[in-house]
Amino acid sequence: MMEKEKLIVALLAIAFIGAVVLAIFSLSGFFTPKLENNAANFQQFASQANPEDVCAVPAGTDPAQWREHLSHHPDLYSQCLK
Repeated sequence: MMEKEKLIVALLAIAFIGAVVLAIFSLSGFFTPKLENNAANFQQFASQANPEDVCAVPAGTDPAQWREHLSHHPDLYSQCLK
């Protein structure tokens, strides 16, 4: 009888730990796919841009990566690269 109780407690502990890990990953956005700029979702990607300030870093974008992106288009974003 004691062995069954230990087994049940161990299984419940494993299930609890698994649920906590899953909750942490879910709340952190780990499973949320990143928006990629491609032809299929260009409009959705472009809607994140700030039309008032083209140099502003879009939400969720690394500033260094954004500056690098702008440097690939010096004809469009020269004012941002000064």
